[in-house]
Amino acid sequence: MRYTIAVSGINATDNPGPGTGIARSLRESGLDVRIIGLAYDTMEPGIYMDWIIDKSYILPYPSIDPSSYLERIRYIHEREQVDVIIPALDAELPLYITIESQLAEMGIRTFLPSMAAFRARGKDRLDDLAHKTGLFTPPTFVLTSGAEIDGAIAQLGFPLLIKGPFYEATVVTTRAQALAEFHHYAAKWGLPIIAQKFISGEEYNCIGLGDGSGGDMGHCAIKKMLITRLGKIWTNVSISNGEIFAIAETFVGALNWRGGYELELIREHKTGIYYLIEINPRFPAWVFMATGCGINLPLRLVQAVLGEPYETHSDYEAGKILMRYTDELVLDIGRLAAITTSAELAGGKHGKREHGVSHYRETVPITSN
Repeated sequence: MRYTIAVSGINATDNPGPGTGIARSLRESGLDVRIIGLAYDTMEPGIYMDWIIDKSYILPYPSIDPSSYLERIRYIHEREQVDVIIPALDAELPLYITIESQLAEMGIRTFLPSMAAFRARGKDRLDDLAHKTGLFTPPTFVLTSGAEIDGAIAQLGFPLLIKGPFYEATVVTTRAQALAEFHHYAAKWGLPIIAQKFISGEEYNCIGLGDGSGGDMGHCAIKKMLITRLGKIWTNVSISNGEIFAIAETFVGALNWRGGYELELIREHKTGIYYLIEINPRFPAWVFMATGCGINLPLRLVQAVLGEPYETHSDYEAGKILMRYTDELVLDIGRLAAITTSAELAGGKHGKREHGVSHYRETVPITSN
C-alpha cells in the first residue's frame, strides 16, 4: 500500500532544516511512499530535489492567521490525500499541536508532543526540568528586556551564551556584545531571550523518538567533530554512551514525550558532567545519520502513526562518520517561475541523480501566432 507523507523543513541550505533528511530516510526505508514537500519560500532547495520529493507546496507562515494555514493544508489534502504530516521546524509545532484534532478530522495523522510537554522543554524552562529530573543544565536567565542583561552578567560572568527562543546562539564576552545580540535575536525571533552560562567541554547530541507514554522508540548519539559558522553540524561520529542514553530516557519518561527530539549536551572538561544545553522538539537536520547507522526513526514514527509494527531497539553501529558536502543542482528557470506563480510544483523521477541535473522535464505546447 502506498502512503502519502508530507514533510516540512526542506530548506537544505547552509542552515539546513530536517525535512530532506526525513524524506530521504522514508524514501530509502522500503516503505511505498509519495512524499510531499511543505515549503515557506520558493528558494528552498528541497522543492527541486525531485529524487526525494514528489511534489511541493508553498505554505503561509505559521505565525500568520491559523485559519489560512489550515485552509492551505485542506487544499493540499484534497489533491494529495495526505496520510501523515511530519512538521520539522520548531516554529511550526505550537500551531500543529493546536490544529492536531482538526487535521485528524480530515484523516491526516500526526505524531506530536502535548502542548504542556512542548512548553516544558523550552529554553526558558530548562532549569525547572533539570531540577525535577535530576539532570544538569547550565545556570540560565530568561530575559524579557535589555535592562535585565546586567543581572545576568553579574550572576553568570563571561563568556556567556545569548540564545534566541527558537534558533541560534552566540557566545559573547562583553556587555556591549550581549546587549547587541539580545536586540538582534529579539528582532528576529521575538521574546524571551535566553542568557546561559558558557560550559567549556566536548559537544554531543542525541536524537530519539518517544511514544507519548514514557516509552523510548529508539535513540542514537553522536559527538560533534566539525561545525559551521552558524553552529550547525558538518561532520560527526556515532558513539554508544550509556550516560547520554540515560539522559534521553529520563527526558522521554519525565514528559511522556511523543515524537522526535534532539538533545544537545556538553561534557564539561573539568568535571566530566554532562550538561543538557538544549532540547529541540523535532528531528534534527542530521536525522539521516541515525538512519545510516541502522536506526530509521522517521520510518518508526510513520509506522507508529499508521498502527503498524515498529522496532524500538537502539542497536546501531558506533564509529560511523557523517560527512556533509556542498553540491549544485542545475534546473530550468521555468520551475522557479512555476512555483512562484502557482505555489506548487510537481517533481520528476526519483531515486537517481545524474550530474546534478534535475530529472524534471516540462512539455511546452507549441502555438502559432
